[in-house]
Amino acid sequence: MHRMDANTPFGMQFGYYETDSKYAENTKSEKYIAHRDDYYLFLFIDTEETILTIDFEDIRIQGEQVFYVRPGQVHFTPVMRKAKGYFLAIDPVLIENHFRNQFEKQLTTQKPIMPDASFSDKLAQTAHLLHTIIQEKPTTFGEQITLNVANAFIGIIAEQYSKQQEELHYSKTRSLFIAHQFQALLLDNVRTLKSPIQYAKALNYSLSHLNESVKITTGFPISYWIHQQVVLEAKRLLYYTNMDVKEIAFSLGYEDPTYFSRLFSKVTGISPGAFRQKFHK
Repeated sequence: MHRMDANTPFGMQFGYYETDSKYAENTKSEKYIAHRDDYYLFLFIDTEETILTIDFEDIRIQGEQVFYVRPGQVHFTPVMRKAKGYFLAIDPVLIENHFRNQFEKQLTTQKPIMPDASFSDKLAQTAHLLHTIIQEKPTTFGEQITLNVANAFIGIIAEQYSKQQEELHYSKTRSLFIAHQFQALLLDNVRTLKSPIQYAKALNYSLSHLNESVKITTGFPISYWIHQQVVLEAKRLLYYTNMDVKEIAFSLGYEDPTYFSRLFSKVTGISPGAFRQKFHK
């Protein structure tokens, strides 16, 4: 699991890269080794050929395309030829809710998007602005301005994936439909429903059927998604409020703060207190 570097307490990395290298035979390369991230990765790339293997599926990118990797997805890059572009790595807690919800609704392996001229121009201008701001000398409002522009960059991408999803709406499989039902219920009830059986009963499915549908569609069982959503809500409260860990545990439906802290640490690799300290230095 790759985590947002401890030296980037703001929870975001953005930059421009350009390479002619090829990773196909270099199995010791960090880019080749399969791993997960605890953050979102957005790519605006122009490449002769790049292959990302995500959850055992090869995603081929050629030419100018936009793509993203969700937190928790197992991935690596066996091939990258003549690639250049921008990358944004960002903690989910820093992404505007309506943008993040769009990416979280993509329960199947996401596909790259080839931007039209208008989309490409807007994204390029926003990326250039963000790159310029990050390189400037820190100011009083610098971090908030940077975050706002980063969310503009993400929002432009979210809008395109939303349009793509609408086009595919009527071709969903039964398992995907059930997984979307679960995801919608989870987003609205994460503070009150904590066990897989509660979601199965609420949706009128057997636990085995619901779990199988979610796992077939996403690669993870119901319990994984419950824990991920709980931790994301906890991160928001740690970042945006002054509530202590005990208050946060209670607000998320946990009567035992110690159990909640253990769950948070297990999922993130860092304690709630350490997470807050990292983001509020």
